Amino acid sequence: MRMMSDTWRYIEDGLGGGHWNMAIDQALLRSCARGFTPPTLRLYGWKSPVLTVGYAQNLERTVDLEQCRGIPCVRRPTGGRALLHHRELTYCLVAPVDHPRFSGGLKQTFAAVSQALLLGLRELGIDQARINGQKKIQLAGQRSPACFSSLHHCEITFHERKLIGSAQRRTQGAFLQHGSIPIAASAGDIHSILRYDSPADRAADIEKMKMFTTTLNAVCGQPISFERVRSALRAGFEKCFAGNWVAEGLTRAEKNHRDSLLESAVSASPAIF
Repeated sequence: MRMMSDTWRYIEDGLGGGHWNMAIDQALLRSCARGFTPPTLRLYGWKSPVLTVGYAQNLERTVDLEQCRGIPCVRRPTGGRALLHHRELTYCLVAPVDHPRFSGGLKQTFAAVSQALLLGLRELGIDQARINGQKKIQLAGQRSPACFSSLHHCEITFHERKLIGSAQRRTQGAFLQHGSIPIAASAGDIHSILRYDSPADRAADIEKMKMFTTTLNAVCGQPISFERVRSALRAGFEKCFAGNWVAEGLTRAEKNHRDSLLESAVSASPAIF
């Protein structure tokens, strides 16, 4: 039976590994698609650097696995390009595709979630962030394999620099949208583990991403804690999507599905969720 439309679940997580984080997101999507759980917001981080690649991204063409130096590589359930997660907050929102707040299609759903993200940023005192209203903009080289090398419709910018990157996957019954909110520059260098046609292309990509991307610390001019960002994002979503918000953990079925995905990930490289 479908949940009441004014009920929302909030899951507050800490820092997790790559396989763990993606398995939970996928379990949330399946549970919501089957009508077992209400729309759910999960906020989490990463305990160490993890490289994720888009669901349909060609791994052999884009990632030099020998250069990963122990950095796990996990395939996301959503599309997009490669992303090195570490010093960031990641949000995951799952909801029924026919929910009154998200029934307009992919672009309308992106726009609605972006409004919640803007409200969350305002909780941090960031009032000049904007929603990109244009079509896809290539920030770095046309063939760049990096996620933050392009700016898509309804993604968040600050003074024309990309601040939040998001991706969405839609199934018959529900959608999953998750996104990366960099707090500080990652300890790793994503460009050293991605494949480029030439050293010149790599160097150009690095310079353009320095020019057209940013982090919360850079925007605020001071270090911002993970906990503060998490609290602000929660407040933004609760303001944007008014209703009965309940803080809960995973259901038993979600935990079982998460564990099943983690067992399967042992034999997959990269693990596919």
